[in-house]
Amino acid sequence: MKRSTKEAITGYIFSAPILLTVIIFTFYPIIAVFYYSFTNYQPLEAQKFNNLVNPQEALEFNTGYFSDELNDVSLEELKQNFDILTFIELDVGVNLDEESKTSIKKYFDTQKLLEDFKNKQLNHEIKVSTFMSEYMLKDSNKFKKYIPNFIGFENFKKMFSDPYFTISLFNAILYALIVVPVQTILAVLLAVAANSKIKGVSFFKTTFFIPSITSSAAISMIFWLIYSKPGVLNRLLTSFFGWAGYQPIDWLNEPNTALFAIMIMNIWTTAGYFMITFLAGLQDISPSIYEAAKIDGAKDGKIFWKITMPMLKPQILFVMIMGTIGCLQVFDQIYFLIKNMRNITISYYIYKNAFEYGNMGYASALAVILFGIILLITFIQKKFFKEEY
Repeated sequence: MKRSTKEAITGYIFSAPILLTVIIFTFYPIIAVFYYSFTNYQPLEAQKFNNLVNPQEALEFNTGYFSDELNDVSLEELKQNFDILTFIELDVGVNLDEESKTSIKKYFDTQKLLEDFKNKQLNHEIKVSTFMSEYMLKDSNKFKKYIPNFIGFENFKKMFSDPYFTISLFNAILYALIVVPVQTILAVLLAVAANSKIKGVSFFKTTFFIPSITSSAAISMIFWLIYSKPGVLNRLLTSFFGWAGYQPIDWLNEPNTALFAIMIMNIWTTAGYFMITFLAGLQDISPSIYEAAKIDGAKDGKIFWKITMPMLKPQILFVMIMGTIGCLQVFDQIYFLIKNMRNITISYYIYKNAFEYGNMGYASALAVILFGIILLITFIQKKFFKEEY
């Protein structure tokens, strides 16, 4: 074996853990989301053929005859009180589509099942898939593994008539349009202040950076206490404006204020994080440029707008793109603090469809649309705002 081949094999062996991790937790979920977006996949149905059932008990409930009564009942009487589709759906607990119903009507051995029931041979727990395999004369493969139905573009068509999709997408875009510019400007100002040679600047940097590394759940609970009707914010406003008849507002339960309240919280938590990006950019600017400008008589304001801001262009573009992506994906603050459907964002609506409504197929389609929007924004950034080196 050649030396280069040995080195390549060794390299792949050492990189195998991270490669497998990326494949399993990145590539596979992306492919699965695209596949499920064209199906009616429902997570609650995924394990329906692996559930355990006691056929004896299920048949007793279905027919109304219990074990000690079976000796006095003929097979014909059992047949008269037995409907196989009702039994499978209600007593075994398997939702059936039209294709499955047709297969059961044609190939399910009802005679054998009722004979085993009458002979008391079914009093044991068994997997639904195994049970169906035993009594289906044909097409038993349809009942071994849950396979969602392929429905084409139906999930995407549904979005056009879904008011909550429009509301959630509009809220996410509005959220990004307001938060991104404000947090970018604030982060630049914080970076300029942190880059100043003043006493206590290290404490200043730490103070503004801490919120970005603090648990989002903890911050959400703190702001819930601030924004609640008897909270800190209303107390302050009452003390200052009570004379004018100010009444406390339930900031998070009022649809006209809830989303904007979350925006303020998000700006506070992210400005310090992006401050570090701008601070790194500021420290890359040669001091000689500022010295030359001051020698030429440039004022501080002109230096900031004509030198600092243009030199920070790569960082500004990076922060705006990353901020926009983060805002379009905002979920945790909405999940913790928003209790009305008028202020939800697209990421939260994806969560509700997937894990509360059980519509994983539709949730996957929503995720694909969000993916497309983010990809478009990234493409525009790469196309029209070239990176400068």
